[in-house]
Amino acid sequence: MGNFTSKYSKKSKGPDITEVDRAILSLKTQRKKLEDQEKLINVRLERHAEVARQLAAEGRRDRALLALRKKKLSEKQLAQLHGLILNVEEMLSNIEITKKQTTVFSALQQSNDALKQLQAQVKLEDVQRLLDDTAEAKQYQEELAALLGQQLTATDDEEVEAELAALEEVVQDEEKLAMPVAPTTKVPEVEAAAAARAAQQQAAAGKQSAGGAAADAEHEEEEEEAGAARPEALLAS
Repeated sequence: MGNFTSKYSKKSKGPDITEVDRAILSLKTQRKKLEDQEKLINVRLERHAEVARQLAAEGRRDRALLALRKKKLSEKQLAQLHGLILNVEEMLSNIEITKKQTTVFSALQQSNDALKQLQAQVKLEDVQRLLDDTAEAKQYQEELAALLGQQLTATDDEEVEAELAALEEVVQDEEKLAMPVAPTTKVPEVEAAAAARAAQQQAAAGKQSAGGAAADAEHEEEEEEAGAARPEALLAS
């Protein structure tokens, strides 16, 4: 039982209370008391004002003045309470702001310490060495890729040329198969038509030569007759 209680108390233990927390708690307690007093004074003010009206209505002037003096005193007390409450509020606000600033400063300080630790783990010389090694590795990789690329390119060219030669052979074979075969013997109808055409051409040529010979003969006869007539004409003259 005792062990269970001790374990439970350790687990349920909250954060440590600081002096700042105590000061904030004290100020808030005082503010609550001042606010309660403010409420009471407001009630008194209303009661004194009501009594003064009743006494004035009854014509009891002295008693009415006394009630108004009490009302005035309560107003002064209320003004003082407002000042105190304002001071407490201002102090609480300053403490809260300072706490936030302290928290931010602590976080910045921790971040700065962590940054220094990280920077201590990474030295400039190590970074420079890493960059140099990376540059060398990159250059080596580029050179290796270039060499492999050249070898692959030569092999690819040979394969492409071989494939092109095979395609050319296939195309030539297809063209040979697609060309028509010339006949070795003439068709009888074609030979007959050619012979008839040749006979017609020879007949036409014979007619032209015969016509030309007749014309030449007539021309010679006319010249002979003209030659015979010339001596007779000379004798007559």
